[in-house]
Formats: sequence, C-alpha cells, structure tokens
Amino acid sequence: MNDNNPPASWPDRAVGLGAGLAGALLFVVSTRGSSLAMALAYFTPLPLMIGAAGFSLPGAFVGSLAGAGVLLASAQAPFALAFLFGFAAPALALAAMIQSPLPSPRRGPADARFVAPGEMLETIILLSILVTGAGVALLLVNYHGFEPTMTAVMQHFAPALDEFAASLAPVSSEIGAERVKRLAVISAPAGVAASQVMLLSVNLWLAARTIDISGRLRRPWPSLPETLRLTRLLGPIFLVAAGLAFKGGLIAMLAGIVAAATGFGFALHGLAAVHGLTRDFELRGAWLAALYAVAMVLEPWSIVLLALFGVMESAFSLRARKARRRVPPPS
Repeated sequence: MNDNNPPASWPDRAVGLGAGLAGALLFVVSTRGSSLAMALAYFTPLPLMIGAAGFSLPGAFVGSLAGAGVLLASAQAPFALAFLFGFAAPALALAAMIQSPLPSPRRGPADARFVAPGEMLETIILLSILVTGAGVALLLVNYHGFEPTMTAVMQHFAPALDEFAASLAPVSSEIGAERVKRLAVISAPAGVAASQVMLLSVNLWLAARTIDISGRLRRPWPSLPETLRLTRLLGPIFLVAAGLAFKGGLIAMLAGIVAAATGFGFALHGLAAVHGLTRDFELRGAWLAALYAVAMVLEPWSIVLLALFGVMESAFSLRARKARRRVPPPS
C-alpha cells in the first residue's frame, strides 16, 4: 500500500484499528475486580464486532494484535492470551460471518445466501466450547494432570470455596465441605462456557443492530423468532453430555462444558420459539413480559426449562408445523 495515496477505505481501517484497541482497553479495565469492571467485561467483544463487521475486518484484527501486544509488553502475558483467544478471536470470527455471503454452488454467486442466525448460534456454541476447553487444557498441562489441577485450584480459591461450603451447611449436615468444594470447581468451567455463549450472543446482536441502524449492514435483517433454530443433531449431544456431567472427574468437567454451552444455546432457541409461536396471540406483549419476569425470578431453573423446550421444539419443529397450518390450501 502506498501511504501517499491511501485507499478509499483508509478511514474505515482506522476505525477498525481503534475498535481493536478499544476492545483491549475494555478487557484491561475489566480485570480491576470492581462491579463496574466486571460489567464492562461483558462488552469487551462489542467494539471489535462493530469495527470488524461495520468498517474493516483487517483493521480490527491489527488493532486486536496491537492491544494484545501492549498487554504482553506490560508483563501481563496471561491477560494478553485471554484477550486474544477468549475475546478477540471469537469476536472477529463472528464479525466476518455477519457480512460474508455463502456461495451457492447450484445457482451461482448472484444467489449466494448469508449465514442464518441459527448457524451463527451454533458457531457461538462451538467457539465457547473450544475457548473454555482450551483454558482447562492449559491448566491440566501446567499442573501436570487432573488431580494436581484440582488441588491447586481449590487452594487458590480456598476462602471463596469455604464460604460457599459453609452457606450450604444449613441445607443438610450430611453434605461434606470437601465434596461441595470439589463439585464447585468441577462445575466452574461449565458456568464459564454458558457465560461465554451469552456474552457472544448478546454482543453479536448489539453489534449487528448498531451496524444495521448505521446503514452498513449488507444483508437484510432476519426475523429471529422464525430463523433462530439449532440443528436437531445438537439435541442428542446436549442430552448425552448432560448425563455424563454427573459421572465425576475430568469426564464430568468436559461434558459439563459441552452441556452448558449447548444448553444455553437451546435456551435461546426456546426463547425464539416462544416469540414465534405467540405471533398471533392476543395480549402477546403481556404474555412475553410475564415470561421474562418469571424467567428472571426463577433463574437458573428458567434457563433449564427453556433449554428443554428448545430441544423439544428442535425435535418436533413446532414453528414449522404452525407455519404450514397457516398457509391456505391451494384452490
């Protein structure tokens, strides 16, 4: 590139570069430990997605590398790796999928389609499993095995684990403190995987909406209540993983990651199905408001119920059946 004659997209590349640096800055702020900092952590991918999908993917990529480089230069190598692979890489991959049409081998480039919302959600689930699994693998390698890792993590988080075990003591005197703490550590990666699915999904929706409002979205806005659907294959995977999560040991930890990520994905599938199935209901707004209120009160059990409904809807295609019933027969 000739700097004396920059391309027409140079301002867009500058915005993308700034978005990458902004994402790194948000991540650094989120490590401070305060409540506001933890809230900002959930929006770390947002500037990256907006900059990459709405302005310049290469610019955002370079900005992400620059931000990770600053963290690395400041002797914060773990934070640099966490930002680069836990936030930047998934955000950039999803941003690339928003605007990139898929070629249609049967009909040619003119009939290319964009990635469907359900396919985006499946990608988010896969990325969350890979990122969380990679974190667990690094711990296993660093501490040379599963049991040494469990011992080290339980020692590191001993005060919080002791407080959690003490809070459950009134429930039953037969619950051993060590057993409770071990179960909490084994279940922690599953919580991280589910949180990652929520984080990426919310930020992707916000980024796509922002780009759409700005007029930079090169695809029509999809109707999520009808198009947000996961493949049926994920249903058996979720159920098998959920069963293995009770086995114990490393298998339970890894199965919990898969079950939590796919389960939260199916909860979003179920929520979209509720929106789609209630399209022609009277007082639909009141019904949906009540659903969200109950879901917030009963959380996390509401997530489990929505996930099970999502699995059922995926298996029986309730929205598709309702759509077929609404189509008038040919005269």
